[in-house]
Amino acid sequence: MLFKDVVGHIEIKNRLITSVLNKRISHAQLFMGAEGSEKLALAIAYAQFIACDNKQTQGLQGGLIADSCGSCPSCIKYHKLAHPDLHFTFPVATTRTVTSKPISDNFIKEWREALLESNYYISLNEWLIKLGIENKQGSISVNSANSIIKTLAMSSYEGNYKVMIIWMIEKMHHDAIPKILKILEEPPEKTLFILLTEDPNNILKTITSRTQLVKLKPLDDNSISNYLKSNFNLPQERIDSLVHVADGNFKNLLPILANNEEPNPYFDIFRQMMLLAYGRDFAKMRGSADKISKMGRENIKQLMYFGLKTVRMCMYQSLGSTNLIKASGQELDFIKKFSKFVHYGNAPEITDVLNDCIFHISRNVNGKIVIMDTLLKISGILYNSK
Repeated sequence: MLFKDVVGHIEIKNRLITSVLNKRISHAQLFMGAEGSEKLALAIAYAQFIACDNKQTQGLQGGLIADSCGSCPSCIKYHKLAHPDLHFTFPVATTRTVTSKPISDNFIKEWREALLESNYYISLNEWLIKLGIENKQGSISVNSANSIIKTLAMSSYEGNYKVMIIWMIEKMHHDAIPKILKILEEPPEKTLFILLTEDPNNILKTITSRTQLVKLKPLDDNSISNYLKSNFNLPQERIDSLVHVADGNFKNLLPILANNEEPNPYFDIFRQMMLLAYGRDFAKMRGSADKISKMGRENIKQLMYFGLKTVRMCMYQSLGSTNLIKASGQELDFIKKFSKFVHYGNAPEITDVLNDCIFHISRNVNGKIVIMDTLLKISGILYNSK
C-alpha cells in the first residue's frame, strides 16, 4: 500500500513520512478514525514506507513529500501483506475449525483476503462474517496478548522495524491489557506498535497514555474529488455526484465504483420507504420490509446511513441552509419536495429511529422485524407532524 493510494489525509501522511525521514518514529501510535475511514490503509502504507528499500522523494503528485517505491522486494511483500516483519492482531472468536483459544495467527490467511477484497475498508461486522461467526462477539484475548509478546520477542527477519498493527484495540479483553503494557511502554529495539480504534472512549488510559495519537477526520469533498479524478476516468458531473454520495466517507463509493452503478443505489429504496411510511400503506410496508431484509446486514446498514444523510439534508432545506446540502439530480428534487414533511421539527426523532435500526441490525436482530418496526415508527412520526 503506497501513501498515494490512500484517499486524502495529506497532512497526516506527510507528518508520518517526515518522522521516518528524520528517524524520529514514535514506538507506539494510536490511529483513531470512524468506521469506514482510512486508518488501516494508512497504517499499512506507513509500515511499508518504513521498510521500503528505495524511498521516492522526487516527481510525486498530490502534495506528498515522499512515498514507497512499490517495486523493491520489501514493497512487493507488503503488497501481498506477507512481509515477515509485519504482524497483525485483531478480534477473533472460536469457529468450526478453531474450537478453543483462538488467536489472530489462526486466521491470518482469511485476514489478508479480507483486507485485499475490501480495499482495506473492512468493518468489524464484515470481518466476523468473513469468519462465519457474525453471531459472536469478536475480542482480543489473553492468548492473543501472549502471542503479541512472543512474536515481538523474536528478532527482525530483515533487519528493519518489526511492526505490530492491533486493529480494534478497544476490543481487547480487560484481562489481556496488563499483559501488553510493559512491552507497549518499553518495546524491543526497532519495534513499532500501531493501534487502531473507532471508539477511543472504550480504551483504558493506561493504553492511550503510552501512545501518540493520530486522529483521522472525515474526508473533505476536495480530497474525494481529487482522488476520483486521478484514479477513475469519469466526467466531472459524475464525480460531483459521487462526492455527494460519499458524504465524507469514501467507503460509501466502493460498491458503486466496483459495479459501475449509478449513484446512489440506496436512493430509490429509501425514497420508497419514506413514501410508504407517509402514505401509511401497511400492506406494502410489510412487503418492502421483507424485500429490504434480504439485502444483507451491511447493505441495510448502508441504506440507513444514506437515510440519515437524506434526513439531515431535508432539515437543512427546511431551515433554508441550502448551501449545506450535498445532493444533486433526483436526490435533490426529492429533498426539496419531502422537506415539507421531514423538517427540523421531526428530523431528530426520525434520526433516532434510523440509528436504532442500525444498532439492532448490527446485533443480528431479525431484519424483517427491525425494518417493519422502523417503517411503522417513521409513519407515526410523519402522521403526528401533519
